[in-house]
Amino acid sequence: MPPPRPQIPLPYRILLLYFEPLLALNGAVMAHFFPSRFLLTMSPSATAATYSPQTQVIYDQLAATYVLFALVEAVVLRVTSELSVWKAVVFGALVCDVIHLYGSCASMGVEVFVRPGLWRADDWVNLTLLYGPAVMRLGLLFEVGFGRGKTGKEP
Repeated sequence: MPPPRPQIPLPYRILLLYFEPLLALNGAVMAHFFPSRFLLTMSPSATAATYSPQTQVIYDQLAATYVLFALVEAVVLRVTSELSVWKAVVFGALVCDVIHLYGSCASMGVEVFVRPGLWRADDWVNLTLLYGPAVMRLGLLFEVGFGRGKTGKEP
């Protein structure tokens, strides 16, 4: 008889099946319909004059990527309870988080990035919504909260 499939703990399911897909869809809407605002939100050095309609294709492609991200979490993870699939998706998202954090650091400058007292309100929202889920992704990858003892078996 195969071992029972692990139950994904509720906090991970809430984050990955509901919260993050909604945030990703919000990002897609902003990137496609409000690219100027999206740029101002993501880059402290941008000004309202920085956006150019000639670059809209980049925002549209980014929006498509956000939609894909939302669908993978909201749909793919709903059709499986296989921990290996969840971990693969979460690992990919964690890699994305690291690249996003790198981009934020490059945009803000290291001296601002490491000093939250210098962050704008948009930075607080962006970085909090990156760090929190990134920590939870690490938790899922290391199976924190799965209720296993030292033997790795269900209680």
